[in-house]
Amino acid sequence: MTYAQLRLSAEEERAIEAIVDQLVFAEGPASNDPVLSPGVRDSSPEYAQRHEKVRSAFAALTEMKLKAFPVLVKHLDDERQSINFRNHYIANSVGDACMWNIYYQLQDRPKGYSSYGYQREGKDGENHPKPYWTGTPFDESGGVVKWLRKHRNLGYAEMQIKCLNWLLEREKAIGASDADSYFRDILPLELQILRRRLELGDDVSAELQAKEKALQEKDASIIPPELLPAK
Repeated sequence: MTYAQLRLSAEEERAIEAIVDQLVFAEGPASNDPVLSPGVRDSSPEYAQRHEKVRSAFAALTEMKLKAFPVLVKHLDDERQSINFRNHYIANSVGDACMWNIYYQLQDRPKGYSSYGYQREGKDGENHPKPYWTGTPFDESGGVVKWLRKHRNLGYAEMQIKCLNWLLEREKAIGASDADSYFRDILPLELQILRRRLELGDDVSAELQAKEKALQEKDASIIPPELLPAK
């Protein structure tokens, strides 16, 4: 099913709206407080429970996948107070939570990809900001709403592939400082794209298995030379 074909019943929409309401952490408009996390300003169990309630709602919306998107989009301008869903990012309204929910779903970053920190070393020996810190797949379209409208004839996995390719292209442009960097910063994205293509019925099973084996064995022979420092 594509995004354009998605239709929610009134009952489904009410149920999703109720979960979005659970993203509200406190009464009033968002404070943009950079430290809205358990125990930072208030160590009480009640504070931690409210925080966990919001995170549980966020997870429930993620589980709904594409079905949650129409309601999430409707709440992108929702100024009620939520919590931070991204490190070093202080905007924490319910609308921000809805945007990050769509973002994390479609960015679909795999386990084992990247490492903590703002920068990484590229094939040129210089440090480069990691692509997901400096932009989103939605920027060139003018934001998530316009991106979804532009790609409304894609299904969920196809949208994920589109966003993964956005990230992969930028990681490849940075290149790998060494083989470990390739296995951490580039190959996991290639594997995730192949997994999503397999879900769509593409004949990529053999390629996926070969690359998974290469990652497991750290077989540097599969690394394209142009992604590594010049010899």
